[in-house]
Order: sequence, then structure tokens, then C-alpha cells
Amino acid sequence: MSILYPLYLFTTKDPDSVSTTSLVLALFLPLVGTIFALNIPEPKMKWSLAVLNLIIFILFLYYTFALR
Repeated sequence: MSILYPLYLFTTKDPDSVSTTSLVLALFLPLVGTIFALNIPEPKMKWSLAVLNLIIFILFLYYTFALR
């Protein structure tokens, strides 16, 4: 979920038509994914999902600044 909405948003929308609310959601979903990943009991899975969500967050943070 943390990658599907932002990926759809940044690949299919015209950069001028992307609203601020959509950009906030695109940044919010990977952060929520990171929080849920840190609740997984298995350490290997926990850290791999947390790092993956943080990478997604940083990538979409870059796109957000590039669009605005």
C-alpha cells in the first residue's frame, strides 16, 4: 500500500494537477508502513521492511520537492 498510491500518483498525473493533499498522502503512507513494519516480531523481516519503506519515503520526498 505504501508504494501503490504514490507510484500511481507520480506516474499517471500531470505534475501541475497534483494537489497538496495527494502529496501529503504520498509521504504519509510510507511512514505508516514503517511504523507497522517495526511492529513485526521477526527481526530480519522487521528491518528489511522498515528500510524499504524509508527508501520509498525518501524517493517520494524527492519527487514532492521536485514537483513543488
